Amino acid sequence: MKNNASTVLPHFPFPNKGNNKWGIRFSEKGTTSHKVYDQKVVVFSADGTKLGSFNGSSTPNPFKPKNSNIKGTDAYPFVKAGTYNIKLGSHRGKPALVVNGNANVPTTALNPNFPNQGSFANYIHVHWGYSNTWKGSAGCPTIDPTEWKKFLSVIPSGDGFIIIP
Repeated sequence: MKNNASTVLPHFPFPNKGNNKWGIRFSEKGTTSHKVYDQKVVVFSADGTKLGSFNGSSTPNPFKPKNSNIKGTDAYPFVKAGTYNIKLGSHRGKPALVVNGNANVPTTALNPNFPNQGSFANYIHVHWGYSNTWKGSAGCPTIDPTEWKKFLSVIPSGDGFIIIP
């Protein structure tokens, strides 16, 4: 288990001109018409140029697959609103974006899967959703699987940041 120290960055203005980092911004829920990936996700270059817009979700699965009565924050940790470091890495052996270098990220409530971590979750990755109807996420932000390859193709190299509403 990693310690409970986390890196929450100051909230960068967006576009993020002048800080030499590219960025991803998840908009509020309901900013797309998709039922599962209902948040607009915009990728910006370090100079503030919009590189693409995608459907995504900053929240995990709505319930536990083995027990659909366990829902919301009782099922999975939800990443707390904020700005976090991000860079290219892997998730389950495939390219993904790693939040805070796999260290702890604050959550909105006690982590139900690892209560000894308190209100933190580690190994948070931005990855592809598993299907059009299921995020496949136990705490990670996800991108519509039909848009994943295009999303990855616009991600710049080097360090970036992600804004979760």
